[in-house]
Amino acid sequence: MWQLLVLSVLVSASHLSAEDLSVADLVLRHGYPFDVHELTTEDGYVLSLFRIPFGKKDIHQLGPPVILQHGLQCSAACWLFSEPDKGLGFIMADQGYDVWMPNSRGTTYSRKHRTLDPNSWFDEDKYWDFSFHELGYYDLSASIDYILKTTGHEALYYIGHSEGTTQFFVLMSSRPNYNQKVLHMSALAPIAFMENISGPEKFNTLFAPALSRLSEFFHSYSVLSGSFLHFLLRLVCNLNLSTQKLCSHVIYLTSEQDPQQVNSTLIPTVTSFVPAGTSLKQLIHYTQLAHNGGKFTQYDYGKPINKIVYRQEDPPEYDLSKITTPVVLHHASNDWISDTKDVMTLYKQLPNCSKVLIPLPNFNHMDFMWAIDVWKLVYEPMINILKH
Repeated sequence: MWQLLVLSVLVSASHLSAEDLSVADLVLRHGYPFDVHELTTEDGYVLSLFRIPFGKKDIHQLGPPVILQHGLQCSAACWLFSEPDKGLGFIMADQGYDVWMPNSRGTTYSRKHRTLDPNSWFDEDKYWDFSFHELGYYDLSASIDYILKTTGHEALYYIGHSEGTTQFFVLMSSRPNYNQKVLHMSALAPIAFMENISGPEKFNTLFAPALSRLSEFFHSYSVLSGSFLHFLLRLVCNLNLSTQKLCSHVIYLTSEQDPQQVNSTLIPTVTSFVPAGTSLKQLIHYTQLAHNGGKFTQYDYGKPINKIVYRQEDPPEYDLSKITTPVVLHHASNDWISDTKDVMTLYKQLPNCSKVLIPLPNFNHMDFMWAIDVWKLVYEPMINILKH
């Protein structure tokens, strides 16, 4: 019976692109159903959403919808790399949820627009002119509306990692009516304030102005978005154990590495899908958060343009007091990007919030997705909170 169901899903997925089918393989090989949906945002971006509607136990029985929102330089595929007992996409389906995994604009599976061509020299600057503000304000709102309309539910659950949490904070503070559409939000390695960022990323934030000027000079507005890079990474990272270790260090370069939790067997798969591409403007926006006096603000265009865009010299701050959805911040003490001090600042400004510290000193930013013990350390406690 289950084999027939998988075959039917394979047939229904025959319209997918070759890239979508490679993601479908991650799901179908474990015996789960898989589907891809498309929507168009208010500003014309065409997004794809991956879906695992139910797990192996509850065949055809749809539970409450949950969004899993990926972080920067990831795609929805990042929730599916691990085996079913560690991959959150599979885990949530087996827990009885209808799992939806949106792909943010500009990533591998959402690189289309109603009128713009991201590969065209004439359209490139317009297509890539977005930061995490647009990902929250337009992409996330469109995904929520589409999922609720498709499933017939009035509200859903939300789980975000890294930039997936930033998008949520942007949307709920900018369009507060969406708070009533989300029952609960689980923030894995939350990011809103970045004053205490450390490691190599702290050094990188110093070059934001130069990056902006270089992008305009070379007419290049995206970062790590080419298919050749994936080919090169697959070639190098699959050679032998030594190259796999090297690739592991590269992947964890910006977020510290926890040797006890690194699942080295995932490295070839990770490098086949990551990096998924992003806009340079997103990176610049994050670097601004590291140097704006500890504020969570919209994109800073400079005082002259700010006066035109925002009617004030400084970019407006996001009003986190408008976020009424219950939020749980899951954070780690060894996270270079989502520092504990910045998480505490966020915690104090959210009106309906609690926090959970991962009980492992070396746990880091990427471990929230791919750690060996991620079920015991993160997902099981998180799901227990959701259930109760």
